[in-house]
Amino acid sequence: MVPRINHILYATDLSDGARRAMGYAVALANALEASLTVVHVIKEASPNAELLIQAFLGYSSKEEVKDKSRAQITEEIKERLGQMCDELGCQLPECRFSLADVIVDFGRPREMVLNHAKTGKYDVLVMGRHDYGLIETAFSGDSAKDLLRHSPIPVFWVPMARDTEPAPRAGKSG
Repeated sequence: MVPRINHILYATDLSDGARRAMGYAVALANALEASLTVVHVIKEASPNAELLIQAFLGYSSKEEVKDKSRAQITEEIKERLGQMCDELGCQLPECRFSLADVIVDFGRPREMVLNHAKTGKYDVLVMGRHDYGLIETAFSGDSAKDLLRHSPIPVFWVPMARDTEPAPRAGKSG
C-alpha cells in the first residue's frame, strides 16, 4: 500500500536553516498537492522575566502581559511565515498546495510539536536539523532526536545547508 500524503505539518524555530526546511516542506506539499500547516513554538518566559516585563510595561497582571505579548507576537510570526510560504510558492512553476494554517504556540517546543503530530490529522512532519556540537547537544537534551523517536508520523529531517568548499584546516599546508 502506498500512503497518501494529504496534510503536512512543518515545524520551524525561525532559525537561518528554517527557510531551507520550509523550502522542502513547500516543494513536498506542491508535488503532492497537499495542504501545509506551519507551527512555531515559543518557549515560555521564566516567572522572573514575566514580573520584570509586567513592571516595566505597567500592566496590572502577568496574564495581561502574556495575553498582549502573545497576541502581538503570534500575529507578527503568522504574517511573516505566511509571507515566506507565499514567496516560496511563487518560485514554483505551478502552485498546487494550500497553506492550511499557521500556528504559534507557547510552551516546550518538543512537547508541543509532538502534541500536534499526535492530535492533528497530519501525514508527515517536516523540520530542520541543527548540527550542534557535543556540548550543545548535552545541554539541549537532544530534543530533536527524542521527537523523532516519539513521533507517530514519519519525519522528514532536513539538514542545514553546507558550504560547497570545506574551510581549510589549521596547521595543514596545501
